[in-house]
Amino acid sequence: MSTLLKFGFGGGCHWCTEAVFKQLKGVHKVLQGYIASTSPFSNFSEAVIVSFNPSEISLKDLIMVHLNTHASTKDHSFRNKYRSAVYY
Repeated sequence: MSTLLKFGFGGGCHWCTEAVFKQLKGVHKVLQGYIASTSPFSNFSEAVIVSFNPSEISLKDLIMVHLNTHASTKDHSFRNKYRSAVYY
């Protein structure tokens, strides 16, 4: 078995984001909560950490799912909390 990789994805309510990624073949675990980046973007935002097997699903495919399952460019009132982001 290949080593699992972990990436974080933020883009909306972490429960909704978690549900999307849990459905994908090759995704072995999804943890939801809050993630912070480095300064100057160090505020916490809702996100998930996805553990996946790269021999079953590519990072490129995960990013495409991420970008197509939330409104990444919408300017809404929860923009700071629901930032569109990929954390590595």
